[in-house]
Amino acid sequence: MKKDVTFEKVLLSLGEEVINILIKRGSTPEDAQDAVSQTYITIFSMLTDITQENLRPWFFRVSFNNYINMYRKKRREQDFTHSQSTNESDLMENHSTMFELIDSLTTEEQEMIVLKYFYQLSYIDISELLGISIETVRKKLYRSRKKLKNNWED
Repeated sequence: MKKDVTFEKVLLSLGEEVINILIKRGSTPEDAQDAVSQTYITIFSMLTDITQENLRPWFFRVSFNNYINMYRKKRREQDFTHSQSTNESDLMENHSTMFELIDSLTTEEQEMIVLKYFYQLSYIDISELLGISIETVRKKLYRSRKKLKNNWED
């Protein structure tokens, strides 16, 4: 039983030592503690392979590797989040510009665009709803899209 207590004390002291080193190297205390916690999980899964001679270097190497992996993961998440927010702001600008362009169309053209692209009605449904032929719907939508495209490029 005494041997178990000393093993626990050794692990705790190694953990504290690694946490202090990581904090001195610029890590946040939470990240350092997470890396050491992950090392404890790893050590208990590999308990039979670890000897007293290789415990200290193994513990340090695994802890530092866990910290590096966590750091890389956070960087990827931050980069992804940043790119997403940039894309969303660009998308919002494009949406507002598109709505302004749609407002510049005639009432009939606006109605057709809204029915086709916002309500996703088919040409047949639009022709029945407006009481015009399918070919007229196609031609007017084509002209409206062309007008939007020209205004968008300007």
